[in-house]
Amino acid sequence: MSRLSRLSGRTWLRTGAVAAVVVSTLAVIGVAGPGRPAPAVKPAPSVRGSTDSGDSAVAQAAQAAQARPNIVFIMVDDMRDDDLRFMPWTRRLIRDQGVRFVNSFAPFPLCCPARASVLTGRYAHNHQVYGVNAPYAFPSFHDRSTIATWLHDAGYATVYVGKYLNGYGSMPRPGHRTGKSLHYVPPGWSRWRASIDGGLPASDPRAGGTYNFFDTTLSRNGEGFVNYRGRYQSRVYGELTEEIIRGRAPAARPYFLYVSYTAPHSGSPVEPDDPAPVRRNDGQLVDFLTTARPDDVKGRFDRRVRAAPGADWKDPDFSDKPGYLRAPPINAAERRAMLEVTRQRAEALSVVDSQVRRTVAAVEASGEARRTLILFTSDNGYFLGEQRRRQGKIFPHEPSLRVPLLLRGPGIAAGGRRHDPVTSIDLAPTLADLAGVTPPSRVDGVSVLDVARHGDRGWVRAVLTETGPMMGVRRNTNEAGQPLSSGGRRDVRFAIGVRTSRYLYVDLAGGARELYDLAKDPREYRNLVGVRAYAATQRELAQVLDRVRACDGRACAAPLPRSSPPARDAAPDLSG
Repeated sequence: MSRLSRLSGRTWLRTGAVAAVVVSTLAVIGVAGPGRPAPAVKPAPSVRGSTDSGDSAVAQAAQAAQARPNIVFIMVDDMRDDDLRFMPWTRRLIRDQGVRFVNSFAPFPLCCPARASVLTGRYAHNHQVYGVNAPYAFPSFHDRSTIATWLHDAGYATVYVGKYLNGYGSMPRPGHRTGKSLHYVPPGWSRWRASIDGGLPASDPRAGGTYNFFDTTLSRNGEGFVNYRGRYQSRVYGELTEEIIRGRAPAARPYFLYVSYTAPHSGSPVEPDDPAPVRRNDGQLVDFLTTARPDDVKGRFDRRVRAAPGADWKDPDFSDKPGYLRAPPINAAERRAMLEVTRQRAEALSVVDSQVRRTVAAVEASGEARRTLILFTSDNGYFLGEQRRRQGKIFPHEPSLRVPLLLRGPGIAAGGRRHDPVTSIDLAPTLADLAGVTPPSRVDGVSVLDVARHGDRGWVRAVLTETGPMMGVRRNTNEAGQPLSSGGRRDVRFAIGVRTSRYLYVDLAGGARELYDLAKDPREYRNLVGVRAYAATQRELAQVLDRVRACDGRACAAPLPRSSPPARDAAPDLSG
């Protein structure tokens, strides 16, 4: 890593155009970080009036740096697609000024695997992060080639703020089995302000955590820690984001700013209005997890939110569901608890919404709004009663699979809607495309930049869905009886499926399967596996799944054998 990459605090913000030209020149001629190839950068156009070849190269590099856009990437945690209705500023300032992808999915709906996919453009079966606990969490993440390294090596200043992969700080760093990652800074980041997920002794006054919303500790470039005890985390992240953007402009060197909010994920402290544990109809006690929020937003949605989104999810016949979904109907006490969870999540998101407003205002005040892409999304969705799941994620049904995705920026017209599919693995290739960079390593996703700018091309590829290991469940063969593997390794995934424009088909370890016709059954009540009228569809989707279940690179974007009729109304737009 270059000296410029190791600068701490605001130093890198003030290095000026000379340092930016040097870094950009190195990127153009192919200098990369140790141990990884340089990304291919589109050559800069020639500069008129220059006769000296050396001066021309420097001028070209400077022009290329100035031509590449800034990128502000905003991610929240566990936000459902329909939660956008609680975020009017985000809708007004990003969606209405750009485009919304209405079919945006998290192929692996769980924090750590989803975030690894965002960073690498790879499915979980290729990046090997399957869960939030050992041995499939942060230490298993191969982070030598990510969107951060691609853009950093291409001359970008790269900044990370907020939640990183689960276990950062307390678990060993990638590739290690022992120790902690407290002082680890992943490759490619010029400035590192990630929250530690434990790791410091409880007696240390700096000790705080990612999921403690009023006691958060951020790394200071791996060299030290800053604790924000007593301050609400989302507002801290908004303030830091504003400072970084204001400190960046004006500058010749473009920046990539990744801001990762923990809200509306559950976390501490316990609050007086949190629901008490509730007993299900089968006697099992359910602990409803809640987020935390500042006092000034409590009660903000009490009149507006009268029920949890899945409170009216009532499947009269649950016998067609596989065993992992089997649960008794949700009773009235549980519905009241789910209502409180929904309201608290909305309140936490309203704080994030105000920070989005603050971020966009900073971009516009910098004078660089026209050359800045702003992207808003979530790592995964969330169940709130659907499929009788009181809360949670992981599984590939619509509430968990769908995530919001909004983009505004250069070349993107205001007020657009796109129906083509886009997933977590497409985000890194899209940002690389925007920056004029070809990833130096293989990716499974595709750029959707042209779709954002010019319109839909048609849903012609399947979206692979994955769910990680489950205790006591082993995967043996596919529907055709063939042994299963993932990239030549033992397949530890529990549920693997494909989502098309009309259908969801899921193959479960142990032999059970699910098939839903989203055009006729958008809430996924009826499992159509074994229904004669859908036998041909089931066979075709099983064949598609067999082609992509262990796909790698371009094979993951293989076209469907035939295009299913669109199911554009499968998920009603409740975002406001």
